Amino acid sequence: MLICALLLAAAAASELEVSLSSAPARLSVQLAVSRELPAEWRQALEAGAPVSITYRLRLFRNRRWLWDQRLAGHELLVKAERDPLTGVFTLAAELDGEILASGQAASVDEAVHWMTHPPPAEIPVPLRHDPLWLVVRAEFLTRYKLLVFPSTVGTDWVTRAVQEAQ
Repeated sequence: MLICALLLAAAAASELEVSLSSAPARLSVQLAVSRELPAEWRQALEAGAPVSITYRLRLFRNRRWLWDQRLAGHELLVKAERDPLTGVFTLAAELDGEILASGQAASVDEAVHWMTHPPPAEIPVPLRHDPLWLVVRAEFLTRYKLLVFPSTVGTDWVTRAVQEAQ
């Protein structure tokens, strides 16, 4: 009985941790990936190839009698690339194509930690009376089956309720 409870608790653990803090007309989103990254992704980073993690953020209006209305979609792109001469990793985070933060890391582990724990993203929230949902996913890479059919490797979608700002 105890083993079943532990297995259910482990299955319920999320691969993507999402923390929200509301301000008037703004929402600060802090993300953290807690799952093991794909082996080919990490090997590419160690070899010096440019790699990225794409965090897809979707904001929905929760309606009782109709389908949820999508209000906004945002993309947080976190990139890393190793300089072959110095061995230093160049890091960048972009929210909807605009640079949010940048930095450097000396080791692979520092670069992986920076990419799996990106800087907080500030997204605009429309004035509302209905409850809102934020739906988030992290995507690591795309694999192809039979060289034609793409399949995305990433986390499951995580849904969080957006609290009203005080």
